[in-house]
Amino acid sequence: MPRTVTTSPARLFGAVAPLGHAEGVTTPSSAPGSAAGPALDVAVALRAQLGALDFPLELPGVEEIRTLRDRITTQLDSHLVPRLRTASLPTIVVVGGPTGAGKSTLVNAVSGTEVSPAGVVRPTTKKPVLVVNPADRELIADHPVSGRAAVVEADLPRGLALLDAPDLDSVEVTNRERALELVEVADVWLFVTTANRYGDAVPWAVLEQVKRRGVTVGVVLDRIGPEALDTVRRDLLARLADAGFGSVPLFVVPDAGPLDGPLPKDQVVDVERWLTLVAGRHGSHEVVARTIRGVWSPLREETRRLLDASVAQAEAAADLSSAARTVVEPVEAELAERLRSGILTDGAPTSRWLADASGKGALAAVAHPADGFFARRRAQRQAPERARALAALRGDLHRAFTDVAGAASRTVADVVELAWTKHSTAGAALAAERRAGGVDEARRARVEETWQAWLASIPVPENPAEATPGLLGQESARTVVALAAAGLAGARAAAERLGLPSWRDALEDLVRACRECLESEALDHVDEVARRLPGESVTALRLRIAELRRLAGED
Repeated sequence: MPRTVTTSPARLFGAVAPLGHAEGVTTPSSAPGSAAGPALDVAVALRAQLGALDFPLELPGVEEIRTLRDRITTQLDSHLVPRLRTASLPTIVVVGGPTGAGKSTLVNAVSGTEVSPAGVVRPTTKKPVLVVNPADRELIADHPVSGRAAVVEADLPRGLALLDAPDLDSVEVTNRERALELVEVADVWLFVTTANRYGDAVPWAVLEQVKRRGVTVGVVLDRIGPEALDTVRRDLLARLADAGFGSVPLFVVPDAGPLDGPLPKDQVVDVERWLTLVAGRHGSHEVVARTIRGVWSPLREETRRLLDASVAQAEAAADLSSAARTVVEPVEAELAERLRSGILTDGAPTSRWLADASGKGALAAVAHPADGFFARRRAQRQAPERARALAALRGDLHRAFTDVAGAASRTVADVVELAWTKHSTAGAALAAERRAGGVDEARRARVEETWQAWLASIPVPENPAEATPGLLGQESARTVVALAAAGLAGARAAAERLGLPSWRDALEDLVRACRECLESEALDHVDEVARRLPGESVTALRLRIAELRRLAGED
């Protein structure tokens, strides 16, 4: 017969008050769909905020924080919100443990039929199996766990659902991750282990996790031979006591040897009796009450960690933005000086202007007054040629701007990435992410946009052909002002003589546009990261923490 360490119901579930005493929590006997008041509101609001909460910067400990966020999300989705919305859900007992502990065999024995595959090939349980009483099938149908597990029916007590989880130490990563996720589903966690595996670190880490959540725990020492029973049980009980589980029930299932069929019922009778107690009306009230009451304090602490991590992310993003602004300033100053010195008109623009503005060239009427009848007639006949000449000059200036502004943008990228790399590990990761993001095309587009926007911003008369004899429309007038702003002496003289808008203002507008272009080169990537850190998240998380504190009775 199995030997069992038993406890009274009061010791088993802890000294818990009736569930209705917890603020905003309904009793499991409430009708399906009953509201849980402020507790449900807080859980739903927190879940919505976690969905938008991002930790994009690679700060120390960020992977742990991301895992924590995902774990809390799973807990809210898979346990707390469904339990608060429908208090009459079956009590979900997650059967977990290491590889080869006999979890599936135990589930089959308790269920009275083979509902979960058991065998020697590992891992046996690849997809979780959720066993329910047929009368509870509809209740559990909308629970998120139904989408993660194969739901099967068996002759279990009403109100009890057994979840056969994958191995916590499975050789398959997805199985391990799924097993850890399913811990968050549990109202009760039944830890199944063996004489060879009870000291493994992973299950004890999970036990610590469920203890913090206030989940009811039972332990099954499975497949234990009589020669090792006393020693192993004594050591396991000592370990449980040291870990704060001195009051949990410990069930012993002896080694049945090679089996041709299910485990005999008498081997699991004490486990069945305990599970029946858990699923009974009083037991389920106590279990769910303890789980729900116990969740608020650790949830508040964990949400505080997420809040602190969010603040750290925002501060790091601000630091990286400041570092970028600091190193870009000298590049901006150098580019402004080069623009004011006339760098854009060196070479092709000046040569073309001199050639077309001399003698009877196409731009002579622009560069010099068209005095006399024949000069004015010639200027009128040269209108199409003059438009083409100005378009060619505009193209020369465009290419010069692309080269100069593009080179400055590349310099900015280099100095910013160096500054970020020196700043921190997060900065180095951000720099690497930026380099891998195909920034050359974005840079070309940004420089081109800067040019087009600046050119379009130059104000010219509505009908410059009347206001400035010898010119053709706004585009030509704008080209002359652009050439003048870029430093072409002849164009400056022409713009002033023809009464065109101030080339000095246009030059300062160009300097300002280039400064914005370089700042975008420096800051776009970190700004994109910062946009993933919604500013209101900190305030909202602080509000949730205050609400969780009240639900935990800590105010």
